[in-house]
Amino acid sequence: MTFEQLYKSIKARQFSPVYLLHGEESFYIDRIVIEFQNNVLTDMEKEFNQMLYYGKDANSVNIVNSARQYPVMAPYKLIILKEAQQMKELTSLEPYVKNPVSTTILVIAHKEKKLDMRTSFAKAIRKNGVVFESKSPYENKIPGWIISHAKEKGINVSSKAAELMMLLLGNDLSKIDNELDKLKIAVKENKQIDVEDIRSNISLSREYSVFELNNALGDRDMVKVFGIIDVFSTNPTQFPIQYIISTLYGYFSKLLIVKDNIRMDNNKLSNLIGLKNTYFLNNYKKAAKNYSKEKLVEVFEILSEYDLKSKGIGAKLVTSIELTKEMCLKILN
Repeated sequence: MTFEQLYKSIKARQFSPVYLLHGEESFYIDRIVIEFQNNVLTDMEKEFNQMLYYGKDANSVNIVNSARQYPVMAPYKLIILKEAQQMKELTSLEPYVKNPVSTTILVIAHKEKKLDMRTSFAKAIRKNGVVFESKSPYENKIPGWIISHAKEKGINVSSKAAELMMLLLGNDLSKIDNELDKLKIAVKENKQIDVEDIRSNISLSREYSVFELNNALGDRDMVKVFGIIDVFSTNPTQFPIQYIISTLYGYFSKLLIVKDNIRMDNNKLSNLIGLKNTYFLNNYKKAAKNYSKEKLVEVFEILSEYDLKSKGIGAKLVTSIELTKEMCLKILN
């Protein structure tokens, strides 16, 4: 079921006894939980019929006992299990899920990752309830999402401003949603939000932005590389070329190790390059394929060259941003 379908069914009060909301993108999961809280029960009915549990502290026996009770002077009993991914005995709910009570609505909010749908627990939910997977959107879809979501809030965002927001905030929809709320307050009513409004009101994360530059260079995406550097130009003191060179040296060092050990076990290779999560290893493997061994060696020579130029050795009087553009162009060529 899509987000739109689920959203409409809740508004229409077409409920199932069990819902599994799972996936990497928390924004949609949070919105659906709010819709359940707003649409199932009245404020008076909530006092005896709405129960909220958190995975880290939740007990399956308490949840099941509550779920099997009939509602008190209300059509439904609403039970919401938040942060279900932190509940060690989550699958202990399986007997209840196999035989749920029709007057209870059990909402399991499992964020940050997907639940393994091959398990008997997940199959029971699919059979007797509704499963919604909240996927992280592709980056090329983010600007359009920003424009349409802003319109829902009564804000008009230009396409260029939406692209800049994506570069600044990535695909974190919750963060984008919060920043749009701030923009609505900061910018005059009925004014179209443009690039200057974004630059004035949204702070730039240095760690995130240089990480994005690494990935763009790894993908050999010239348009994105220079778009990110243009963002850097809005606050050049935060992004000195020396800092960029240092992070690029670390990134390309990892690519070289991956290139030389591409057939190594994923866990061992992740440990070798200092990755805590093997999930990100595929990005490094993909980038390593985009560069030959000879080109990677040349990249280190380019980084050394521009390290000297950043210190005034063999360089004309140019800005740090101009040197960064020149350096990245050589890496991509």
